[in-house]
Amino acid sequence: MAASSSSNGNVNLRLNYLSIDDLIRRAALNSGVNISNTYHVTHFDTIRKQYGEKVFSGKVVLVRPDFNVELVTDKDRKLIKNANGEYEIADPERIEASVPTIRMLSNYGAKVVIISHQGRPAEGDCISLRPHKKVLEDLLNRDVIFREQYWYGAPAQRLIKEEMRRGDILLLDNIRKLSDDTLLPGDSLGGRIDPEKFASLPDSFPAVLGGLAQFFVNDAFSVSHRWQGSVVGFPYILNIAGILMQKEIAANRALSAETPRPYTMLLGGVKITDYVDLAKDSLDGRSVDYILAAGTFGIIGILGTLGIGHPNYLGRRTVQFLQENGIYNQLDKVRRMASEHKGSFILPLDLKVELDGEVYTMTPEEISRHPGKNRMNLYGLGPQTVAQFKEILEKSRTVYMKGSPTYDHDDRFIPESKDLIEAVVKLTHQGAMTILSGGNTTTLAVKKLGYSADTDFRSRTLAGGAATQFRSGELLGGLYTLNTSH
Repeated sequence: MAASSSSNGNVNLRLNYLSIDDLIRRAALNSGVNISNTYHVTHFDTIRKQYGEKVFSGKVVLVRPDFNVELVTDKDRKLIKNANGEYEIADPERIEASVPTIRMLSNYGAKVVIISHQGRPAEGDCISLRPHKKVLEDLLNRDVIFREQYWYGAPAQRLIKEEMRRGDILLLDNIRKLSDDTLLPGDSLGGRIDPEKFASLPDSFPAVLGGLAQFFVNDAFSVSHRWQGSVVGFPYILNIAGILMQKEIAANRALSAETPRPYTMLLGGVKITDYVDLAKDSLDGRSVDYILAAGTFGIIGILGTLGIGHPNYLGRRTVQFLQENGIYNQLDKVRRMASEHKGSFILPLDLKVELDGEVYTMTPEEISRHPGKNRMNLYGLGPQTVAQFKEILEKSRTVYMKGSPTYDHDDRFIPESKDLIEAVVKLTHQGAMTILSGGNTTTLAVKKLGYSADTDFRSRTLAGGAATQFRSGELLGGLYTLNTSH
């Protein structure tokens, strides 16, 4: 059984979990095998297949990976279809990351039923998982059962109970299209939904699928901060950590240890709600020396310092974008950070903007006075900002990077990201602790700029919001159910 020995006040560091191998070792022990020898890798490999089949063969195993991937879009980030009228996956890394868990369980003879999601409800990227099925088949080099809009109704139940054979893999359709994954009234865990409420809701997919399965395998650390049905809704069957889940927990435990100073966070991207509280707590607790605010974090920070009540300081289009993406409501919190931590919370000095198809560099004050500010897209960082950020990065001994520093769907705004990422990579090769967090950041660093997330950074995690909440000490729902179901 994996456990943490840390005395840190972070509750996530003290949660236990069982792995697939833990169950195999237990089965071997119950069969009279000398368990002390099974921890030797070579010897354990000789019994793994035999006792893996003993535990899982013929059993229904629900697997929850994170298949929420980047889809192919145009320069305006609108989804586009291929010549066959189908959506395509731009980066399959998250699917690929859970293949070892899925393949292992299938090889042991389990009936593997995969539950995952794509996109957000009512948004364009909340599509069928048919493209994911094709990618998964290519990665596994075998057939995967898939039916459009199959979740947990009578046809799906019949398929699982009567038609699936040992080793078969069934991919259920996009679970995020079901309201009972995310919407459930009431709670009993201080603002978090009680897993038992999901499991006991009549005819909900956790109640129905949980009644068919013997095991639930969480292989999605990246969504384990969500208290949702597909993450915490199976408390009555044994919850197990998948292979990727184990790696992510171990990596984030290591990153929660004491870090060399100066410690700098480079935070960008669009989804700042995943890390605003971490940034605030880190600054308040003096656990970080500098926070470099890029992306929408920098923009909302600038709005905060310019004042509130004047939504057109950076233009109507920018404010509408922040409102539509749930960022504008962070204004007061970010403004307090900027006021209370002036020497540590570093905002952009200038921005690279697009106006009527042309690119310009302007200071926030110049943008606020410009007659065309309502038509501007604030997509990048200016040279003064890049120089200031690099100066801070170059003297840092630990760097945590999350989110793209600039808009990465337009090559005109990539050079500034390249300069900053190159500075972080240089630190890695000089011996600094560099941490790359979040799938989209990894894609930018690896795919577009030619770096390796595994060799050009000391540590990486595909989890964004989950990693930041783990390190801030906020209880993760997925870890809670791993700890309590057994």
